[in-house]
Amino acid sequence: MEIKIKTEEEKPVASIYHIGPVEEIGEIIGELAEWTMQNQLQITNPPFVVYYTSQVQVKPEEMEYEVGIPFKGYAISDNRVQIKIMPQHKVLYTVHQGPYAEIGPIYAEMMQYIMKEKFEMIGAPREAYLNSSSQVKEQELQIEVIFPVIDLESYENQENIIETGNWEPANSETSYKISPIGNVKQIGMQTLLEINSRYSPGLKELDKFSHLIVLWWADKIENTEYRSILQTYPPYSLDRLTGVFATRAEYRPNPIAVTTCKIENIKESEGIIEVSGIDAYDGTPIIDLKAYIPAFDRVRNPELPKWLSFLWPKWVAEQ
Repeated sequence: MEIKIKTEEEKPVASIYHIGPVEEIGEIIGELAEWTMQNQLQITNPPFVVYYTSQVQVKPEEMEYEVGIPFKGYAISDNRVQIKIMPQHKVLYTVHQGPYAEIGPIYAEMMQYIMKEKFEMIGAPREAYLNSSSQVKEQELQIEVIFPVIDLESYENQENIIETGNWEPANSETSYKISPIGNVKQIGMQTLLEINSRYSPGLKELDKFSHLIVLWWADKIENTEYRSILQTYPPYSLDRLTGVFATRAEYRPNPIAVTTCKIENIKESEGIIEVSGIDAYDGTPIIDLKAYIPAFDRVRNPELPKWLSFLWPKWVAEQ
C-alpha cells in the first residue's frame, strides 16, 4: 500500500448528513447527483463520505456520516441538501482496490503511518468513490481513503505564521504565576494524566464524571516569537488568513491549550487519570482540570464558518 500526501483545494460541496447503515450511502449519492443536475451544477470531483463514527464502535443503524459531491456553479441550501465549503488543506491518502468489505485494514495501516511519521489529524477521515459497483466488478472497485493531516514540524517552518504582535514579558506588577499540577504521559496508544501527589486529593469524586476539561501549557512553543503571533493561515484552511483568537492554535500571547477528554479510568490514590482524545505531547505540563458539565460547557446550536463544515462539524458523536 502506497500512502501519499497532497493538498486539497477549496471547493463548494453539496452534502447530506445522515444517520443509518453505510449500505444507504449509494442511495444518498444518487439523490445528491440528481439534485446537482436539477440545479444545473457541474460535478467536479468524485462523491465522498466523511465518517463521524466508526463501524467498530457503534451499531450499523447508529452510524453518522455526511455524503458530499463537489460542484461548480451557484446553489443554495434547502431543507435536505446543505451547501458547504471544503477548505484548502493537506491530506494523506491511498487508493484501495477490491471489495469494500476488505477496506478495514487500510484505516489501521494509515493510523500507524500517521503516528510513526509524526503527523497530526486535523479532521474526520473520508472516502472518495472513484468508481462504483454498478460500473465495475467488485475486484475493480476503487476507493480513495483520505485523512486530513498536518505535519507540525514542516508547517511551523513554512511561512504560514505572521508575526504582528509586539509581545514583551509582563512586568512584576501584572504577571501571574502558574504552577503545573502534573504532566501528560503517552504510552503507545494510551494517554495518562499524571497528577502530582500534592494535588491528587483534588481528584476526589471526579470518577463520577464521564469527561473532563484539561488545560495544558504548550511548552514546546514557549518563546517570544510564538507569543508574538496574532495572525496565521490555519492548517485546516491553508489559503485563509485568520487571527489566532479565531483558531485553536497553541501559538498565542499565552500558550494555554484546552481539550475536553473522555475519562477512561481513574486511580485516585496514585494520581493517574487515563483519558482519550487529548492532542498534547508526552511530558506536556497540565495546569488545571475541570469537570465537564453539559449545562455549562455545551452549546445547543453553535454556528461555524462554512470553511470548517467538514473538517470540524457542528457535532460529532461520542467515539
